[in-house]
Formats: sequence, C-alpha cells, structure tokens
Amino acid sequence: MICSNCGSVHEEGGKFCQNCGASLSAPSAPVPAQTLPPQNRPLSPWAYFGYQLLFGLPLVGFICLIVFSFSDENINRRNFARSYWVALLFGVIVTIVVTVLVIAFGVTDQLAEAIAESVTMYF
Repeated sequence: MICSNCGSVHEEGGKFCQNCGASLSAPSAPVPAQTLPPQNRPLSPWAYFGYQLLFGLPLVGFICLIVFSFSDENINRRNFARSYWVALLFGVIVTIVVTVLVIAFGVTDQLAEAIAESVTMYF
C-alpha cells in the first residue's frame, strides 16, 4: 500500500503511515452535488448563461444583480453576481478613460474632418 500523503510504501493492513502518520485507508469518493447543502450546490453552465442574460436586462437585471450579490441562498450565484459587478466596473472605467483621452487629444475634431472630407469626395 502506498501513502497518498508522502508516497512511502507500506505493508497491507496498516492503518497509518509510519513515515508521516497519515491514514492509509482508501480515499473516499467525491461527494455528489445532491448531498451538498443548498447554499454550496454548483450552478450548471446553463444557469450561468441565464444569469448572464438576466443581468444584461436594463432595470430588472440591475435589481437582480444587487439582490444576488448580497444573497446567501447560493454561494456560487452570489460570487457570479459579484464578479459581474467587477466586469461592469471595469467596462465603465475603460469607457471613461477612452472618452477622456479622445476629448483631451482632440481626436474628435480630426475624425469629424476626415468624415467630412470623405463625404465631400463622393458627392
């Protein structure tokens, strides 16, 4: 029998590793999702897809996002809602930075002139 903790070899029938003291019993099978408490049950990929669509709705999605971010009913749903907040905040920050850069460097004037030139060139 091989110790799953340190890898040392032992005779059959031993209960503990003589090297590290770990139990030599067979590893237990993974716990099925049905036996987990409801707050720890994993979400299916379709649930993540559905929540993504729900959070994208203008008013209802925003309210659900707030509620799910503080709910302890399902930890995985709460963490997904919180990660959606991070992505939303990142998008807002990037939009603000790009807008400020465009305004600060006058790219809008150059872009407007280029569009006006291309329109007059074809007509």
